[in-house]
Amino acid sequence: MAAMSLVLRAAAAWGARRAASGAAGGAHLPWLGGASRLPGTVVAKGRKTHDTLVQFSAPVRHSSSHGKRMFIIKATEFYDTRFLNLLRFYVFLTGIPVAIFITYVNIFIGEAELAEIPEGYIPEYWEYYKHPISRWIARYLLDPPEKNYEKEMAVLHLEAKKTQMRLMELEARRLMRQRGDGPWYHYETPDKNLVDNSMKSTPDN
Repeated sequence: MAAMSLVLRAAAAWGARRAASGAAGGAHLPWLGGASRLPGTVVAKGRKTHDTLVQFSAPVRHSSSHGKRMFIIKATEFYDTRFLNLLRFYVFLTGIPVAIFITYVNIFIGEAELAEIPEGYIPEYWEYYKHPISRWIARYLLDPPEKNYEKEMAVLHLEAKKTQMRLMELEARRLMRQRGDGPWYHYETPDKNLVDNSMKSTPDN
């Protein structure tokens, strides 16, 4: 755009110089005096002087980059900007209080120190953690180790039962193929008392 603007300015200057030379020689060649004028120029005539060329220029607005401003059509960024702003807001809304709380715990409470267990005292499972936040999570949010052990043993018991059932099913299928016996599909014979023979007693009806 800047190069195009320079080319247009150079062409306008060249045309103005040509129009000025044509106006100066208009007294000798009057048919060329008005033909060489450019749009936006006026020839001022005086009594004792030659014709004077006066050029009027229209103001053109350019940007700071010395080029013509263009309106570029592109996709909207409203929803992207809104999502990023909301994400930043909620991250700061939760992250700043958590960071302040963790800093307070580390400064004013601190980590636990290893010490001898008094005689006759049985420590709780959550007392073996070092950090206060880890202790609180293990005490109030997580299950105790005894409960986790019982759950794992229950899962192993169910898996053992499933394995035993699969072995019994395989053995039953092997015996069915060997003996030719099994739960074959068949239709049960209905009871004869359920058969209605009244229509046979009077066939003419």
